[in-house]
Amino acid sequence: MKTKFPMLSMLFLAALLAANAAAKNSTSDAQAGIVAPEVGKSLPAWSKGELDIHHINTGRGDAVFLLLPDGTSLLSDASGKTVEQAPFSLPTKPDASHPPGTWVARYVQRVLSSRALPERSRRQLDYFMLSHFHGDHMGAIVPDSPLAPNGAYQLSGITEVAEHLHVAKIIDRGWPTYDYPAPIKNPTVDNYRKFLDWQIVRQGLEVERFQPGRNDQIKLLHDAGSYPDFEIRNIYTNGVVWTGKDSGTRSLFPSVRDLAPADYPIENTLSLVFRVSYGKFDYFHGGDLSNNDAETAFDPPAWKNVETPVALAAGAVDAMKANHHGSWDANSIGLLGNLKPRVIVVTSRAEGHPAINAWKHMTSKDVWPGERDIFVTNVAPATAATTYGIEETAKSTQGHVVIRVAAGGASYRVFVLDDDDEEMRVKAVFGPYASN
Repeated sequence: MKTKFPMLSMLFLAALLAANAAAKNSTSDAQAGIVAPEVGKSLPAWSKGELDIHHINTGRGDAVFLLLPDGTSLLSDASGKTVEQAPFSLPTKPDASHPPGTWVARYVQRVLSSRALPERSRRQLDYFMLSHFHGDHMGAIVPDSPLAPNGAYQLSGITEVAEHLHVAKIIDRGWPTYDYPAPIKNPTVDNYRKFLDWQIVRQGLEVERFQPGRNDQIKLLHDAGSYPDFEIRNIYTNGVVWTGKDSGTRSLFPSVRDLAPADYPIENTLSLVFRVSYGKFDYFHGGDLSNNDAETAFDPPAWKNVETPVALAAGAVDAMKANHHGSWDANSIGLLGNLKPRVIVVTSRAEGHPAINAWKHMTSKDVWPGERDIFVTNVAPATAATTYGIEETAKSTQGHVVIRVAAGGASYRVFVLDDDDEEMRVKAVFGPYASN
């Protein structure tokens, strides 16, 4: 009898240790996106107080949909057909039966079907923000772009979205003159302006120019008083950056009068940049902001490095959308080292997204020492073969990526959704992460 009790105690202790280890492993697995009750099911509907940030993968460009804590809706960019569809483009997701702008609209409509939303909010898009005038963000107009039923303009990107959803307000960098740094004239922008003219007269659309420094241009429309610690701060566009104090701004670029046309800033460097803040949580969206030839010129002028001053103005964030789809000319050390993101979402649209140098910046602990999880909406085979280690290091390499911030902003999770159909099935869940 004396020998049995110690043996039983040892067996009990071993079982207890094994149970504790299993519990720890279960918690660790859940935080790593391996175990979560939502996996295999449709994404749970948004609830009032939550902030949702949906990075919608169509394979054709950027479309980021935000559902704010009181149900106000914001779509930044609308994917869309690009002029150069081959040879490096990714396939349209979920398939080619609809154009990208229509897939984006249908995705947004599914999210807006939440019963927690005010009735009016289920039928309209409160804000559309166009980061810059490129086809993969607004919808390129090509010879076979269909005519809208009203006959006033052609359909692609944002003009397709407006066929499915009433759009209340559009904010871009050029309204109403579209003349910086020079008059902008091409089939895509000309069509967009026809669309605006028709929508303003027939649908009551409001259009505004994005104004750096402001934190009231995009505001909560339904219950702002319940969320005093929420804001969207306009950081930058057109060479003008927020100073970080009140609504003050400063210019980064010289006057176009002092530049030869060949030296004018390119469209990507003029992208709208904004920061979403909710309690302790911060999210950075920079469109296709890039340093352009500051990355390649032997001795570029300082003003061409726009990412660093923009990141300094924004400050450290919890999460970000990688600039310019993770391209070679963006996501510099100056940007990432100042933003220090815990979560990075790369919205790829072509082979080479993300680029090798950008991936190295994103993964290097020498750029910033903190932990980071990187999600890529689509990694092409060619990208996997050249950007070594991306399939092992990235937390996801295919699918929509949704950041869901808990009410109050203290924590957030990341959901990866299957993009092969419209079921919005959860493939993996990561977090919760503590907001900083």
